[in-house]
Amino acid sequence: MSGLLGMLDLGAGAYLAYSAGVATTGRNLANVGTEGYSRESIDLRAQIGAPRVGGVEALGPVRAHSSLLATRERGSHAAHGQADALAAGMLDAEAQLAPQGAPDVVDSIAALFAGLAAASAAPLDPSLRAAAIDGADRVATGFQRAARAISDAQRGADLRLREMAAEASALAAEVAAANEGYAVSGDPVLADRRDLAARRLAELTGAEARLDPDGMMRVTIDGGVSVVDGVRASRFEATPDAALGDHLRLDVVDGGHRDDVTARLRGGRMGGELALRDGALATTAAEIDQLAYDLATSVNAVHAAHAGLDGGTGRDLFVAPAGATGAAAAMAVDPAIAADPRLLAGAAVGAPAGDNHGLLALAALADANVAGGGARTLAQESIRTLAAFGAQAQRAVAGRELEEARLDVVAAARDELAGVSIEEEMARLTELQRAAEASTRFIATVDQMLTDLLERI
Repeated sequence: MSGLLGMLDLGAGAYLAYSAGVATTGRNLANVGTEGYSRESIDLRAQIGAPRVGGVEALGPVRAHSSLLATRERGSHAAHGQADALAAGMLDAEAQLAPQGAPDVVDSIAALFAGLAAASAAPLDPSLRAAAIDGADRVATGFQRAARAISDAQRGADLRLREMAAEASALAAEVAAANEGYAVSGDPVLADRRDLAARRLAELTGAEARLDPDGMMRVTIDGGVSVVDGVRASRFEATPDAALGDHLRLDVVDGGHRDDVTARLRGGRMGGELALRDGALATTAAEIDQLAYDLATSVNAVHAAHAGLDGGTGRDLFVAPAGATGAAAAMAVDPAIAADPRLLAGAAVGAPAGDNHGLLALAALADANVAGGGARTLAQESIRTLAAFGAQAQRAVAGRELEEARLDVVAAARDELAGVSIEEEMARLTELQRAAEASTRFIATVDQMLTDLLERI
């Protein structure tokens, strides 16, 4: 009887092992579309015991995982996040700098000098003088619009950075919580959640993560700033900083310790937003300001040297800029001239009525190298500035496409390693179910033998 009882134990052990396999396969099938889920498996092994095979044991479940691939995956998501944020921001800003249906800076500069040239042909014609002043006003409006477009784009980047800082803080806390839970239970689901949170954190911040021998995941920002240290998580804070023109500064805060990481975030979406705000947009804003300053000062110098129809001289056509910084946003036609076209200085000082030397000199500025440090005309510099920004936007789009391709390669590698194949899991499920049924029949047979034996005793 002891032999039959031992065989009953063997059958029960086999049934439990195969049932564990069925449960694991069912969990794989149930999570086939779950983001971050890694396929689990049960290792069924024969137990060898004298003098015969001693049954089946189930080891696991074990999740399919590669630390090297996970590192590559986080790095790829960080690079893609940076490229995607930069490309999206650049394209939006480009559309605002050159809006469809509205003249941009290039168009308004051309219209200004065309209007001055037209007025020089009939300097006493009030309508042509008014049209020339209107052209100057359109130039000022064009520069104001460009400055506002850049400022709005930078504020948009700040708003997104604030939202991302809150999200990154939540993800860091999630990684720390998963560290704590996994250390206690070893649950593969917690490991999946931890990897997914770390990947999303890398996509946002470009942070690097590593698994240490103690089983804890630790996350750092470039430069060694700790974001997650075991069960302890830091938080991201976004605060306005006067040193950054009242744009947001990003800090990693751990208790009373604070690290300014604004200049260290080069990867992830936050790095892309910072590259947009403090790089491409800031550079273009400075170039447009300089162009506005060059245009206003060169036009004012010629205009002040000539006289209006009232004989007055020394007047500026544009409100004199205090300096290059902020010149585009502050650009405006002098209110007195805007109100009285007769004050447009179209004649040489002391010349009789109808003289057009002033208007000719103003129109001639169209061909003068007064921009780009004296290397280009105003129109050439405006074209160069907008074209340079457009080229940067196209490079950003190309960079995003490249990172998308790399991300697809890494995703394919992960699918091959840890992805769930419905066909394979269904085939495995069928095998395990048949094995479990065989174990059930084996148990039933042994049970019947025990019953017969007991009836005979």
